[in-house]
Amino acid sequence: MATLGEEFQTILQEVDNARLDTNNLETALLKLLSFDSKSEEHLKHKESAYNKLSQLYCKQHKPQLVFQIMKTHDFSGFNQTRAAKIMRQMIDQVAQLEGTIELQVDMCQFLIDQCARDKKNYLKHKMQIRLATLYNEQEKFTQGIEIIDKIVVEVRKADDKHLLLEIYLIESKLQFGQTNLAKAKASLTAARACSNTIYCPPHVQAEIDMMAGVLYAEERDYRTSYSYFYEAFEAFNNLEDKRALGTLKYMLLCKIMIGATDEVKQILTGKHGLKYAGRHLEAMKAISNSNQKKSLIEFTKVLDEYREEIEGDKVMRLHIKQLYEVLLEMNLFQVIQPYSKVQIDYITQRMQIDVEIIQRKLSELILDKKIDGTLDQGNDCLILFDTVKHDNLYQHSLSLINNLNGVVDKLFDRVKVK
Repeated sequence: MATLGEEFQTILQEVDNARLDTNNLETALLKLLSFDSKSEEHLKHKESAYNKLSQLYCKQHKPQLVFQIMKTHDFSGFNQTRAAKIMRQMIDQVAQLEGTIELQVDMCQFLIDQCARDKKNYLKHKMQIRLATLYNEQEKFTQGIEIIDKIVVEVRKADDKHLLLEIYLIESKLQFGQTNLAKAKASLTAARACSNTIYCPPHVQAEIDMMAGVLYAEERDYRTSYSYFYEAFEAFNNLEDKRALGTLKYMLLCKIMIGATDEVKQILTGKHGLKYAGRHLEAMKAISNSNQKKSLIEFTKVLDEYREEIEGDKVMRLHIKQLYEVLLEMNLFQVIQPYSKVQIDYITQRMQIDVEIIQRKLSELILDKKIDGTLDQGNDCLILFDTVKHDNLYQHSLSLINNLNGVVDKLFDRVKVK
């Protein structure tokens, strides 16, 4: 009977020669995994078989079968560390497929529970950080923060700076997701402090810079934000990281928000713009053009056309919404400026926007005292009041009288002294 190593080598040769179809390959690999052997040579072959089987299932877009392997195989013969490594590689392969976040969460939770039973704290912490990252992608920020709060104390006691850096970075993202900017900035500052005491890999430094850019953009300091996004983009681009495209979009967003249309065109026609050309950059170009024209109608059409590219990113979604509100306000002022009384229906026809949005915005502007007027609900119209010019005559007169009173009081005090 052939040994496990010989049979495995035979299968590899057949795969290389394209003599096995996927069904036969799956059967052969499962057969290899069923062998009960603890020799180092055989364990290496089994580890390779687990890896190839996971790759096969992922190529067939059957990631559930990868999780099934994790749950049904006891990984006998492997020590705890090696078994955990194999399962972590399985999760990495599933993560390359789109739409598998829920499955990744289940796989991470399964591995965390196993590490807790085996008292493998380091790997447990790594997988908990990964689980918190997945919750951040799902916008389940509260659950992510709960995980971070549990492990941060343990990691501080161990004084593991590398893990602390990862923890503070994901905590900053989670706190930003909950719009808690103060805590997000504090976590990012702690992450920077950790990165200064250890070797920080380029991709992690790029993540820190990108998060700093996001926080500065939230404070509407778009020039500082752009500089951080640029540093992050350079690192991601050099590493051929797919996040480079998202960072380039943020750079363009900063230029759009400050009205630097010419610089947007320069970036889009430059080498980086040509390298990452596609629908995402076309969306940014269309947003920039509509913003330059101050046309709310065109801007709305762009949002509808590129909804997937804009709505899929939380940072983009927040700032594009701000830009929409600014354009809505500007266009409203242009429509109502010539009138003292204007029908709401007329405004909606001119701006091609729903009545509810117009009424909401007009109410906001009146409450903020940007418009001096009132909404007549009975006649469904906006009444604008004449602007009353106020001078400072009375205010200056009162100030003068108060000063004279002070002078008279001092004169009386001098008379009394004499």
